[in-house]
Amino acid sequence: MKRIAFALCVALLLPAIAFSQAKPAAGQKLILEFVDGPDLTVTTVDNSILKINAGIFEGDVIPVGATISTGPGTAAELRIKPNGSILKLANNTVFTVTAVGATSKDKTALALVTGKVRAVAAKGGNYEMRSASAVCGVRGTDFSFGVAEGAKAVLMVANGLVQFDKLDAAGAVLGSLPIAAGQAADAFAESFQAFAFDAASYAAEFGEMVFAKLKPEEVPPQAQDEEPVAAAAAGAGEEVKEPGKEGQQADDQAGGQDDQKAEAESAIMKWLRETMGMEIGSVTINDETYSKAVIQPNLKLGKVKLGLYLPIIYSADLFDPNDWYWPAGNNEWNFGADKFADGEYVDGALDFAKDLALKIKYFEYGKQLEDPFFVKVGNLNDLTLGHGLIMRDYANDKDFPAIRRIGLNTGLDLGKGGFEALVNDLAEPEIFGLRGFFRPVENFNLAIGFSAVVDIAASADLEAAQQSITGDMWLVGAGVDLDLPIISGDLMSMRFFADGAVIVPYVAEAGAADVTQGLHYELFINDSGAIRNWGAASGLMGKVLFIDYRLEYRYFTGVFQPSFFDGTYDRKRGEYALRYANYINHIDTLETEASVMGVYGEGGFSLLKDKLGLTIGYMLPWAPDRPSRRSTTPTSSTWSSTSRRASSPSSTRPAPSSTSAAAWPRPSPPASSPSWTTTPSSAARS
Repeated sequence: MKRIAFALCVALLLPAIAFSQAKPAAGQKLILEFVDGPDLTVTTVDNSILKINAGIFEGDVIPVGATISTGPGTAAELRIKPNGSILKLANNTVFTVTAVGATSKDKTALALVTGKVRAVAAKGGNYEMRSASAVCGVRGTDFSFGVAEGAKAVLMVANGLVQFDKLDAAGAVLGSLPIAAGQAADAFAESFQAFAFDAASYAAEFGEMVFAKLKPEEVPPQAQDEEPVAAAAAGAGEEVKEPGKEGQQADDQAGGQDDQKAEAESAIMKWLRETMGMEIGSVTINDETYSKAVIQPNLKLGKVKLGLYLPIIYSADLFDPNDWYWPAGNNEWNFGADKFADGEYVDGALDFAKDLALKIKYFEYGKQLEDPFFVKVGNLNDLTLGHGLIMRDYANDKDFPAIRRIGLNTGLDLGKGGFEALVNDLAEPEIFGLRGFFRPVENFNLAIGFSAVVDIAASADLEAAQQSITGDMWLVGAGVDLDLPIISGDLMSMRFFADGAVIVPYVAEAGAADVTQGLHYELFINDSGAIRNWGAASGLMGKVLFIDYRLEYRYFTGVFQPSFFDGTYDRKRGEYALRYANYINHIDTLETEASVMGVYGEGGFSLLKDKLGLTIGYMLPWAPDRPSRRSTTPTSSTWSSTSRRASSPSSTRPAPSSTSAAAWPRPSPPASSPSWTTTPSSAARS
């Protein structure tokens, strides 16, 4: 066993060792600063292949002669140190580091095989960007270069000046053009000449080339390892011009005006990004990549929160509505105009309402369990029923923006009683939830509630062979709860709660396997009438100032999973259907599952108008009768740009590959030490 472990360690370390040997000892270095995505490889000159986080890591040096390749969902950002120039590689890009100059005065040569790259080069440097059909000679500038083999070699210059050479197949120069700021050229165009471009043209060609981590405004205006010539000669009292800069005074003055204009434009873009949620880039929908220009303002007024989603997603032409992406075949910017023109007023009104609803990402009024009335509508990631033992922070936005769902979570408290209700999508509802409650004692806030959540399409995402195992399976959660507000207020609140629940499958139509039709209550009631596979939680929840907290005792038996309907449910429900089919066919295995109980604590807060949230949770579990064979995530800690609460720790089981009980892998016992995890988010909620 030790030999095997040693061999694995050597196999993992060899690429890193080879990579470290390939690093330059001195001079400038090209650093891999940031990778956005899982698919990046670096192929060194000795053909060693280093994958991101397995041989190469953020912060490592890219050796001279290496080729960087990004996959379809991955971008990368690099920096030349100490020069300060930065580069961004788009997805599906192949890029070779031919040479890195020892100083800024020495040439740094780079080659773009295919894909797109943006470079913000420090002034005073000497750079060359080459493809098979063109060469870009660069000093201080901001430009983007895109290559499709045999089809185009497009250069767009945002700032500065680039000498653009067109090459023949043998590498000889066929023509040269100076490309200034606001100009572009294509080496494959019928007429090789510079032309002006606007923001829309740039967005269509290089919209995704916005730096995510590195900041173009921080690129030094002059290379850091060069001393200004004028400063060096100041003591001699003579007027000295920088090498190669003679006759450039007028250009420098114009450049200063351009810089002021660029700063003003940068301030506007910053405001659009931060206040209006503007995004310019690309998005993949149904395995096809589109460009996008989106404004997503988030508004808050008292108890009202409103998030809008105003997109133009297009293939090639931002200004051609026929080139825009239509969700589910619907022209969402038409607002029923064609139907009104044809006299179909009812259909036109319905289309108008649907298109308008698609522009509302979410609408919220009031707070659940606190206000007499609350409502949430739209693409949401915090749909919760009651205290969350059955459903907590369920997210209906996993396919956003390809599919924009209109979820609903609402509730009404009439004093003596009330209800909460939810549905995952008003247009195509599949998951429903309902909680009714009443207060048996007059003028006393203790409420008794009854909850149910049902997914009527739990097996819908499975393949036909798997559906033959599960049948048309519904997954049903049912529970009872107590709720008692103790302290209510804006600065501090506290409420006592106690919940109990079960999860049970219902087979609406049997498949070809042995899973029979009907409600399989035998999963939670055994032959002797005893209840099994159920869960309970009781404790306190509320807030102190801006911090939300939760402290509860938990008790779970058998295969019960708390917060079963959570933020990951839509991706896992097919696995859950297979799992419950296996339970039904091997009911005796449920008796071997031990109970788990423990104390769970959670605290969190949000920053930047709910755009950034931190939630930390910890559970100390123990088995009341024997060591647990269940896997309960003991802790959770989540950085999130959307969620104000982390999903509760829950037991996890892999989906079975067959219905054989012998093939069912058993999880290890839970750990008791805290862990930190980072959870990225696709879009700001509010």
